[in-house]
Amino acid sequence: MIHSIGTDLVENKRVKYLYERYEARFAKKILSKSELEDFEKLTLSQKIKKMCSSFAAKEALVKALGTGFRGIYPPDISLIKNNLGKPNLFFNNPANFNVHLSITNTARYTLSFIVLEK
Repeated sequence: MIHSIGTDLVENKRVKYLYERYEARFAKKILSKSELEDFEKLTLSQKIKKMCSSFAAKEALVKALGTGFRGIYPPDISLIKNNLGKPNLFFNNPANFNVHLSITNTARYTLSFIVLEK
């Protein structure tokens, strides 16, 4: 049964601006430790795409949870893709929701959509 949904739209140039201004400090506010592991090896465009995808997915998740970023923060959530590129979110999930996530990127925007299923 569907419990709730959440969506988020990120303007990529805004994330790029903030990253270019604050670099690692900004990335650490968005990405989890596991997401940061290979982050420095990426090109600038790959870094921006990763941060946009990660933030959009995390924002959609907290909207679906109905909490916003209260008690759970972006670094507490990890966006990991499987071998086929399917994205999954890993976080402290006491309600044991099944999380269904879709992310799409264009040159200007990143959109994520979450369905929480019980």
